[in-house]
Amino acid sequence: MKILTFHHQAPFADILAELKEKLATRAVKQPWRCFDDVSCMCVRDELFQMYQDHFLRHNPIVEENVVVSVHTEEEVPWGVKYVGAERMWKRSKGTGVKIAVIDTGIDRSHFELRDRVKGGIELVRGKRNGHGTHVAGIIVAEMNQRGIVGVSPEADLYDVRTFREDGTATLSDIMRALNWSIEHNMEIINMSFGMPQYSEALARIVKKAADRGIVMVASAGNNGGTVEYPARYREVIGVGAVGQNGKLAEFSSRGKGMTTTAPGVDILSTWPGNSFKKLNGTSMAAPHVTGLIALRLARRKKTAAS
Repeated sequence: MKILTFHHQAPFADILAELKEKLATRAVKQPWRCFDDVSCMCVRDELFQMYQDHFLRHNPIVEENVVVSVHTEEEVPWGVKYVGAERMWKRSKGTGVKIAVIDTGIDRSHFELRDRVKGGIELVRGKRNGHGTHVAGIIVAEMNQRGIVGVSPEADLYDVRTFREDGTATLSDIMRALNWSIEHNMEIINMSFGMPQYSEALARIVKKAADRGIVMVASAGNNGGTVEYPARYREVIGVGAVGQNGKLAEFSSRGKGMTTTAPGVDILSTWPGNSFKKLNGTSMAAPHVTGLIALRLARRKKTAAS
C-alpha cells in the first residue's frame, strides 16, 4: 500500500474524480485531508502501478504504508536475571545450539516459540498439557519486544514429546526419546521429570548420550526428599530450585545428585494459546541451567570459529 501526500487540495479532488470514472474509487482507500494545504490518500500497490500517471502528474510524495508498533517493554523474568543471562547476551545468545526438550510437547504456534522450535518427534498422541511449553519458554522465548525473553533466545529447540496430557510417560518412552536425541545430534537434553527408582536400562542410554558429548540437565524433584532419576545419574546435571531470596525451595529435592540450583519459584513463562503463566518446581529450574549451557556452548563455537 502506498501513501500519496499532495501539497494542495485541488489535485487531490481531480484525481478522485478521474479514478471514480475509471475504477469507482477502488484504487483509493481512506482519502483524507490533513490540514489546509496538504491531503493524503492510500492506494493499493498494483493499482498505483497501473494508474501511476494519474497520481504522479501532480508530484505527490510517495511512501510505503509501513507498519508502526507501539513501544512495549519486553519482560526479563527474575530467573533469567538471577542466572546472569543478560550479561552473557553481549557475547552469546545461544545461536544454533541444538536442545532437545523431552516433555509434554510444545505449543509451536506461540509467538515466543514458533521461530525457535526447529523440529522434533511425537512419541505419544492425544492432548498436550502446558508443562513442555512453559519449560520451552524459559529456555528460548524470543527477543521480540513483547512478552518475555528466555535464557538463550537464539538457541534451536527440538520438541521431543514423550509425556501424555496427565504428565506421565513409560520408561521405554523416555529411552526412545533419549535415543532420538542421540541419533539427531542434540547438544543438550532438558529433562524436567523424574522417578524415584534406579533403572539400569536408563542408566546405560544416559551414559551413551554422555559418551557422545551430549550435556544432560534434569530436575531434582519436588518431594523435598532425595534427588530422583535421571538427575541422580553421575552423567546428568541435577538441578534443585531456589526462590528469589536464593534459598532452596521447601519442595525441592536435595542431597546426593543435586549438582546445582536455579530459579524455580514464581517462574513466568510461555503457556499454550499465546499466553503466559507462573509455575513453581524444579522442572522450571532445570531449563534455566539448560539455557546457560547453551549460551556457553554458542560462545565456545564462536571463539573456535574465529
